[in-house]
Amino acid sequence: MTQGASPNLIPHTQLTLNEIFVGSLNSIRRMPKTLLGIGLFAGFLVGISTIVTSALIVRGGESLDLPQIPNPSSVITAEQVQELLTALGPTLKIGITTALVLFFIQAITSGMYTHIIGNAIIGKKINANESWQKSRPQLLRIILLSLLSFILPTSLLAVGLAIGIGLSTINSLFVFVGLGAGLLGAIYLWFGLFISIPVLVLEDLKLKMAVKRSFFLYHENILRGFGIGLFGIIASQAISIVVSTPFALLAQTGATEDPTTTSIFMSSMGSIIGYTFMLPFTAAFTTLLYTDLRIRKENIATELNKAAAQ
Repeated sequence: MTQGASPNLIPHTQLTLNEIFVGSLNSIRRMPKTLLGIGLFAGFLVGISTIVTSALIVRGGESLDLPQIPNPSSVITAEQVQELLTALGPTLKIGITTALVLFFIQAITSGMYTHIIGNAIIGKKINANESWQKSRPQLLRIILLSLLSFILPTSLLAVGLAIGIGLSTINSLFVFVGLGAGLLGAIYLWFGLFISIPVLVLEDLKLKMAVKRSFFLYHENILRGFGIGLFGIIASQAISIVVSTPFALLAQTGATEDPTTTSIFMSSMGSIIGYTFMLPFTAAFTTLLYTDLRIRKENIATELNKAAAQ
């Protein structure tokens, strides 16, 4: 079913993958000032954290040059491994700092985006300030749920690997069995919690109930939800790569001249532009998938039409 000229972001029926994808792109096209404005501010904060961390590392006398990887065909000594880890230290510091800042920024903006998209589904528009006022009381729950969505799958993967290593004394294949079991469990938990933020935000639920609702909505549609969710992740990364590629190319050019200034600046600019588009698309895609699952599970199309008519 194709989308017609309607004030609603999506048709109020069971959605296809194409309608979810196109609806996510249309949300940015219809509300560029609001969605891209929030994304640009969020990307700016992440980019600034990268630049500041890089500057502090360089000022401390450490180098950001990537180490030379030892030849895998030769015997790698313990000293070479230690030198490699030491050389990667500054890069790891930047990566960890950026990841932490991005986690909190994405958690905060996801609530705002979800309110904006939730209203757009029924043909209503709210601005960034209105979305912030709505999401602010939910902020702590959103952050905790985002943290939980990361810790649970990661912990299950680690437990599976640990069990496999523990049983490796019987047979070394148990390492791969444990890793595989942990990976499957982690994927199940991760996608079971994939729509938990829209559940919490739009239904204003407590943390425990939002987790239960997320798994409930995925039940009986888990394979479809997994496929669509995976497509959404790949699509969001592809969008980020496409819009940031020009800056990445300029960064590579600048790296040959002054790797500590031009390269870092252009790489950070590329990241900012990438996050500007990726964050709203990801939130929109997740919210539309949540809506589709509710329509299929609970037949809320009538409620959406009534809300749109008001």
